[in-house]
Amino acid sequence: MIEITKDTIIGDILDVAPQTAPIFLSIGMHCLGCPSSRGETVEQAVSRADKLMYQAKNHKNMVVTEDNARDGALSAAGREGHSRQSILIVDDSEMNRAILAEILGSDYNILEATNGKECLAMLEQYGTGIALILLDIVMPVMDGFAVLSEMNRSHWIEDIPVIMISSEDADTVVRRAYELGVSDYVSRPFDAGIVYRRVFNTIKLYAKQRRLASLVTSQIKEKEKNTQMMISILSEVVEFRNGESGQHVLHIGTLTQRLLERLTQKTDKYDLPPETQELIVMASALHDIGKVAIDDKILNKPGRLTPEEFDLMKTHTVVGANMLDRLGRYKNEALVKTAHDICRWHHERWDGRGYPDGLAGDDIPISAQIVSMADVYDALVSKRVYKAAYSPDTAVQMILHGDCGQFNPLLLECLVDIQDVLKAEIVGRENEEG
Repeated sequence: MIEITKDTIIGDILDVAPQTAPIFLSIGMHCLGCPSSRGETVEQAVSRADKLMYQAKNHKNMVVTEDNARDGALSAAGREGHSRQSILIVDDSEMNRAILAEILGSDYNILEATNGKECLAMLEQYGTGIALILLDIVMPVMDGFAVLSEMNRSHWIEDIPVIMISSEDADTVVRRAYELGVSDYVSRPFDAGIVYRRVFNTIKLYAKQRRLASLVTSQIKEKEKNTQMMISILSEVVEFRNGESGQHVLHIGTLTQRLLERLTQKTDKYDLPPETQELIVMASALHDIGKVAIDDKILNKPGRLTPEEFDLMKTHTVVGANMLDRLGRYKNEALVKTAHDICRWHHERWDGRGYPDGLAGDDIPISAQIVSMADVYDALVSKRVYKAAYSPDTAVQMILHGDCGQFNPLLLECLVDIQDVLKAEIVGRENEEG
């Protein structure tokens, strides 16, 4: 008599004890003489039998055979129509993966991974092409919680829903899964119909959320576009009266953005979150709006201004700020307040010798400081009715030596750091357009 273990070959058992044949037939062995059946181990035969019994339990109106089990031929009649999406099943148990694939394979593309490491590799490959992940907890190499932690770190969890399927049903385990961002938790053993419905509903919910997010984003972008368009129109009016091509406003925006980016990389001294930086860049286009009140003869005078003419020119800072102050209900909007600060104080100087208020140091709003440097740089490298254009290198040296007033030492460092970028983006672009 042989010792029977899970690894014992069925054919060996039948040769020694043929009376066991009815037992093997009862668990799904369809042919006593077939090499495929006789070559199975006891463990393989039991696993296959478990799978067939599970299918029979959950699909009572269907005759379950090895052929239709293998082909995943479950009817999808009555299920809501939807585009075929991909589901990633992550489980070290081949039988569990096969059962889930059989439940969902009629309506979804099935991807499989045997551990967390393979799951992450799949995510790297397919990204949001994966509509949902069915994730086990206990797995070799990398478990389900480690996968969730990595999905949080990489922000995948925000776009790809995860349903945890596990026999671990302790409150602490379930709570941790939800804390890590799973959309649902299903305990084994599970009902096939419930699994399908939860998968379907979760994918549908995420699709609705993405559509809503896309709609909101589109509306915000449209609003921002309209705002930018109105600002561009106003700034174009100013540039037209000033005898400029309109490039100055575009250059100021680019210069302001690059200086802001470098400043926030260099220091956290100033409160400049991304939304504030965006406002400053947008508001920079209105820095000279007060020039609409300046006589054309002064604005476009080719020679040096007289002291009286210069005094009149300087009033554009206050005029622009007052124009924004008169916007009534809009005067307290963040964009308007930022534009006001820039309009009034972009000609102030670090040493207090600027105008109109003689502010010094960081009493000058950082928005106005940055636009001031951008304004001076572009004025130097651009041709004007009263001067030829300086080279970018010369312009930077003039600013550093104080030939154009005094600036924040941090901003001077920023200018040096990005001078090659500015040369390419401002001067290089203007040469191409000219």
